[in-house]
Amino acid sequence: MLIETKLQPPHLRDALVQRPRLLRTLDAATAGKLTVVTSPAGFGKSTLLSQWAAGISGGIAQVAWLSIDRLDNDLARFLKYLAAAFHRVDPDIAGNAESLIDSSPVTPVDSILTAIINQLSRRAAPIYLVLDDAHLIVSGEIAACINMLVAYAPPALRIVLATRGELPLELAHMKMKGHVVSLGDSDLRFSLEETEDYLANVCGLDLAVSAMVALHHKTEGWPAGLQLAALALAHEGSREAFIAEFSGSQRDVAMFLTHDVLARQAPEIQDFLLRTSILDRFCLGLVEAVCPGRDCAAALATIEHSNLFLIALDSTGQWFRYHHLFSEFLRNRLDGWAPETFRDLHRSAAAWLAARGYISDAVDHALASGDADHAARLVEECAMPLTMQGHIPKLTEWLNQLPADLIAARPRLLLARVWAQFHMSRPRQAVRILKQAKTLIGQLAERGEIDRATTRSLKAELQTLTAGVISATDRSRTATRVASRWLADFPEDEPFARGTLANICAFSHYSLGELDAARLRSLAARDHHAAANSVFGIVYCDLLLGLVEISAGNLAEAHQLLDRACRLARERLGSGSYTEAMTAIFHVELAYEWNDLQGAERILHQHRQIIEECGLVVHEMACKLHLARLSAAHGRHDEAIVFLERAERLGIEKRYRRLTAAALNERVRLLLSRGDVRAARLALRSRGIEPSAESRPAPIHPLDEYAHIGAARVLIAEGHPAKAIAVLDRIAERMRRDGRLRGFMQVRALVAIAAHSAGETLLALAAAVDVVTLALPQNALRSLIDEGLPMREVLEFARSRIPAWSRNSSTATFVDTLLRELGKTAPERTRPIAIVGKKQMLSSKETDVAALLLRAYTNRQLAETLSMAPDTVKWHLKNIFGKLGVSSRTEAVLKLKEIGLDAATERQLAG
Repeated sequence: MLIETKLQPPHLRDALVQRPRLLRTLDAATAGKLTVVTSPAGFGKSTLLSQWAAGISGGIAQVAWLSIDRLDNDLARFLKYLAAAFHRVDPDIAGNAESLIDSSPVTPVDSILTAIINQLSRRAAPIYLVLDDAHLIVSGEIAACINMLVAYAPPALRIVLATRGELPLELAHMKMKGHVVSLGDSDLRFSLEETEDYLANVCGLDLAVSAMVALHHKTEGWPAGLQLAALALAHEGSREAFIAEFSGSQRDVAMFLTHDVLARQAPEIQDFLLRTSILDRFCLGLVEAVCPGRDCAAALATIEHSNLFLIALDSTGQWFRYHHLFSEFLRNRLDGWAPETFRDLHRSAAAWLAARGYISDAVDHALASGDADHAARLVEECAMPLTMQGHIPKLTEWLNQLPADLIAARPRLLLARVWAQFHMSRPRQAVRILKQAKTLIGQLAERGEIDRATTRSLKAELQTLTAGVISATDRSRTATRVASRWLADFPEDEPFARGTLANICAFSHYSLGELDAARLRSLAARDHHAAANSVFGIVYCDLLLGLVEISAGNLAEAHQLLDRACRLARERLGSGSYTEAMTAIFHVELAYEWNDLQGAERILHQHRQIIEECGLVVHEMACKLHLARLSAAHGRHDEAIVFLERAERLGIEKRYRRLTAAALNERVRLLLSRGDVRAARLALRSRGIEPSAESRPAPIHPLDEYAHIGAARVLIAEGHPAKAIAVLDRIAERMRRDGRLRGFMQVRALVAIAAHSAGETLLALAAAVDVVTLALPQNALRSLIDEGLPMREVLEFARSRIPAWSRNSSTATFVDTLLRELGKTAPERTRPIAIVGKKQMLSSKETDVAALLLRAYTNRQLAETLSMAPDTVKWHLKNIFGKLGVSSRTEAVLKLKEIGLDAATERQLAG
């Protein structure tokens, strides 16, 4: 009797991750003769094929399913099940196969297969034969059967094999003919979106995006790893702590890997896996160094054929690594080994790698072996190459493990320490080490311990880092002067240092709003970094050019530059590098501006950790500002303000005025959005800014512009729109002159709001037209959405007076989109009560209207009493309602009484 469940696809649960990408790939792949789906345990092969089978079974195609087990290596048993799988979907196929096998003294293989193939050749509709767990086939006879089926398969037959490892089939010849299509574990891994879908919709876990991103990184998209993590999370009190500590040693993961993977291997393979687990990547020669006396080639072949979480790192199949969770699991099992054995493994690995020029790979093993002198020499040798490729976190990690006296005696290591401090935005510490390095270089040169060429190279690096540290202390003008002077007479044979010096100069020009100068310096720097083959340098040039174009309001061009930089970083350095992160963090700004909040949040949390651990202050500040903006956009204002306060403190600590000012402006905007004018004024005062203190306008430095924009916001809220406009106009003129059109657009939006509140109709309309004209080509939405209800009122006011905004045009569509989005975020939000004193709140005409409003006059009575046109009465009422933050007459009367204006207006009327 046959087991029926072996002939059915696994039952699908109601809640499953839908994988249309892979289903489409399978549809395309199964158009050929043979499709092989290969991956280690837990990658969802069976589930995916079940989903696919369910999708095609409703049409003319049919699926014959057979789940293989170890007993199926008996030829007669296999043929019975194979025939039953076909017969189940087409009664005309293999109807008498079982009785024929039972009645024959020798299994009639040829007769049965010939009959099946001939019967299939008469079909028009395709049959897909799925053999699940095909890796359990070890019988040569059965392999020959499958080879025959594939070789003579008629057009109606397509075969799909799901396997954990290589199969004993003759696939090479079929591959050459294009008859075989393969899907591997790289295809089956969950994407970040699929991870989010699985955790949220299948597992029902309400996790922050950052937590989902962290789990995705740790599991590398391994579905079983995610499932095990999700099961454990359901019972965890502190989910954040669990995710932070999640690894291959986690109990459920370890049990799965122990019983379902490791225990199935021969003892010699287990020992090989444990020894090689200390290696981040390996080839045959390296594993022979740590496993002397073993047949390492055979062991590697077994592991590769068994698909034991082995990931190929090149197309030639020479270098490999283990899946991170599998590697962590194996290393955890090494804890019971003798310390000397452990050190010997690392010592052997370090020696092999260093002897073959893999210096950076050798460092970790030298440190783990306890040989600090050897490690220091290796770090010194690879410090500059690593810096040129942006591997600052790794370099920092090594330096932190080396004894201080070893670093102090080596100028290259001292300068490497400065690079690390510079990238972690610690200019004070960097200055101290720079002085130490300068003194040491002088002493070594004087004693003849370093030659002239080395001295010249070290001094060029010193100059570059000195300019960088000056820039890092926000002395942009000084940095441009120093860098420009040194560039004029800089060694031509130091392209990386020369390119970095030009980049420092470019960033300083950008900070000062000098966009054309920043572009020229960045383009020149890119040429130098290309000559030096520095991926980090090239990427940073594109990053700077992207920032310049963001400032200029060319967001699409900025996106292309940043995207080019990210692609280069991924292609040359791999996914998730510091070099990629420092560029991607500004992709967040573009996604946010285009109102793609989910995309912005995903990118931010993908790269947040590495930026916060080791990032220039400009990147760390950008990270905090984006966190605040996204929190506010989701209505979490208190959380957003906490992020902004941290950003301000960071800016003050690092002495970055421009970034401190940007955070302050955001904080003021949020405080005002919830009506807290007093707190907004105090926030400005705590930074030394008094919004109404200027008697004679002084020049506003570009680094302080956003602090003054914040001050203008408070002036508008306090009922001084004319003063606000005066401040904003000075900033806008400088921005327009510099070509910083994105900032110009944002400032003009505030001018429009201020002019509208002041009743300056023409100015409000002119500013609104400027805003829409500049925002439309950029698709800049969020800068305007974040201004909330006041911006909505300005746009509605302008649309009613500008005919072109109501016609069928791209401008009208853009304005409609803005108003629709503003309607989602601002309809219920009350605007801040724009008063400091009672007399400052309402104009004289508005006071007259308010006094009669308190007496319950109708609009008609108001118009007759005050000799106003009905539309003018409506206009004044709208302004009063807006200033009070109300939407009806009743609410207006109550608010007037609440803030004590009833008595004042009564006296005004009596007078």
